[in-house]
This record gives sequence, structure tokens and C-alpha cells, in this order.
Amino acid sequence: MKKQNKVLTFMRKNAIYLILTACILAVGLSVTLMLINQNSQGGVKVENPPVIETPVPDQPDDEQNQGTITPDNPEDTTPVQKPITFIMPVANSTSVAGYSETMVWCSTLSRYQAHLAIDFFANEGEDVFAVYDGKIESVESTLLHGITVTIDHGNGLKTVYNSLADGDEVFVGQTVAQGEKIGEVSVSNRQEYKDGAHLHFEVIENGNTIDPVKYLAFEEK
Repeated sequence: MKKQNKVLTFMRKNAIYLILTACILAVGLSVTLMLINQNSQGGVKVENPPVIETPVPDQPDDEQNQGTITPDNPEDTTPVQKPITFIMPVANSTSVAGYSETMVWCSTLSRYQAHLAIDFFANEGEDVFAVYDGKIESVESTLLHGITVTIDHGNGLKTVYNSLADGDEVFVGQTVAQGEKIGEVSVSNRQEYKDGAHLHFEVIENGNTIDPVKYLAFEEK
């Protein structure tokens, strides 16, 4: 009886510790059983952390970075203007007297004067041709210059054919083509009649008389 009483007394005094010990043992047993169970199923699975992809910024267009891109071989739509080249106004000239802005001797007038033209010497009656496409601007007959035909080629360019035989070949307003006959060589220019039969040929560019050599292709003669 005394031993039982001692046991009861001990349990009463230490009941709280006994309960705590029992709880700790129960928890430990539960954890142990859980681990044993997980190991039997292949172990504890550890999930890999999610991979976070770093966003790549959008690449700007080349046109935004560098402006408008010009192709290597851009197509040029500008119309190409063919350079103007005159034919010879007289096909069978024997010689020429050149253009001169300085004073040269004029045997007919017996004086020095500028010669703002090219004279094409040829037999009287030799054909005279339009050096380039154009329109007949005027057909004139004067005492000093004889028969003179002026052709307007457009864009301020004109040609003057002086000392012609007559003006019956063409009329004002007529369109003529390069190489079309417009008259014949004569001595109608009284200021140069001592020089013999020839064509006195002038070129006017934007109102100024210039050297016809700029447009004439003498190598074709």
C-alpha cells in the first residue's frame, strides 16, 4: 500500500512533466513515421525554383536608329537631257572664216570690226540646212544683210542664216527639222560681198551672240 501511495504521490507531483514528455514522444514518433513513409516512396521531393527569364528589349528598327535608308543604286527619275549638237549648215563649204570678238579687217567696208559669226564659203546656189530642230522665227530682206532666216530652237537658243539667195524656201511659223533645207548660198550680204558667196552663220544664246563652235561638230564636216 505504501509503494502504491508513493507512486501516486510522485505522479501527482510530476503529472505536468509526464504529460509534456508524452507529447514530445508522440510528436517525435509522428515525425519519424512520416520520414520513414516518405523515404519508402522515393524520398522527399524538392521542387526546383521557377526560372525567371530576363526580358530582352525590343530592337529598334534600322530606320529609327539610322534614319531613312538609301538604296545603293537609287533609281534616278530625272529625265536626261541630250546635249545639243548642230550639223554643218553647208555640206560642201570650201573654207570658213571664224568668229572673232576682236577687230578684224573687212575688205568690203575697208575697216576693222568684230566678226560675230562663222562664214561658210561655198559655191553660189549650194544648199543651206537647219542645224537643229526648231521653228522659223523670221524671214527678212535688208539692203545690207540680204536675205536672213532666223530659227528659234527653244530655251533661248536661236540660229541666224544670213546672205541667202532668197527666202522662198521657208515661212514664219514653220517647223523645221535638223537637216531640212532652208535656202541657198549667195552674195546677198552687201557688207561682205567682196568675200564671195558664203553663208554668214550666227548663234544667239539668251539674247547674246556667241561663238557657234560651242554647238557645231566640225569633225563631222
